[in-house]
Amino acid sequence: MSGLSLKQGALVAAASSIVSIMIVSWLRNTTDSLKRLKEDDEFEAHQATPTSKDQSHVPFHHERLTLVQIRRRSQKLLRLCRQRRTLRFFSHDPVPKDVISNILQTACTAPSGAHRQPWTFVAVSSMVLKQNIRELVEKEETLNYKRRMRKSWVADVESMVSQVHDTDKVEKPYLTEAPWLILVFKQAHSVSDEGERLDNYYVQESVGIACGMLCVAVQNANLVTLTSTPMGAERGIRDLLGRPAHEKVFLLMPVGFPAADATVPYREPERKSDTQTIVWKT
Repeated sequence: MSGLSLKQGALVAAASSIVSIMIVSWLRNTTDSLKRLKEDDEFEAHQATPTSKDQSHVPFHHERLTLVQIRRRSQKLLRLCRQRRTLRFFSHDPVPKDVISNILQTACTAPSGAHRQPWTFVAVSSMVLKQNIRELVEKEETLNYKRRMRKSWVADVESMVSQVHDTDKVEKPYLTEAPWLILVFKQAHSVSDEGERLDNYYVQESVGIACGMLCVAVQNANLVTLTSTPMGAERGIRDLLGRPAHEKVFLLMPVGFPAADATVPYREPERKSDTQTIVWKT
């Protein structure tokens, strides 16, 4: 009996040691997670309250990180963005509306000429509307391939679209397969609440920057997208979505998860090298 008790004691001691190690590890991971959460919370966007009669400017709040943290953040974002690819094969799996809202609100933080923010993002999940948009785009895209696009253009995109359609009959199933279509509209001018026309500045550049931030936000949310220009279908889409005449379709972007059997064009090299795209003058 005493031998058995010793074995039991040893087992209990070993089990206690394992449990202790697990608890310490869990506490360490929880502490690290809370620390990261606190770090994120410290960078919550907020604007200072004016402290003087001159309200044209307010103090800017900025929490400066250590160089270690800065490098870690920059490297993490670089690794994330290097995984980004343009997708034409989407899963039907739903994406929550609040996730799409966060993505679009991120895009709306982009800088713009005179802070006019000359963009409107229309998020479409209605299958009826997606089908109508698809029909409009496929009809016009067939004409694009036959009449509007240069032969060199058609040749350059052939490897990208050959798994989806040919040039004789254009089909874009991803426009109905993706759970969301994001229609980006640029505003040639704005209209005040009183109906007064307001000039916008650097509209093309401003909306382009916002779309770049949209692509990063989509990638950050573990989703994929495609930046497409529905040439010829812009007015039909605008009318279908009930947007005003001063708004023009800038991009059409399906957003969702990639299909289980999704493919992307093979490229070697995958992207231009740093020496081809970045110039240092130090």
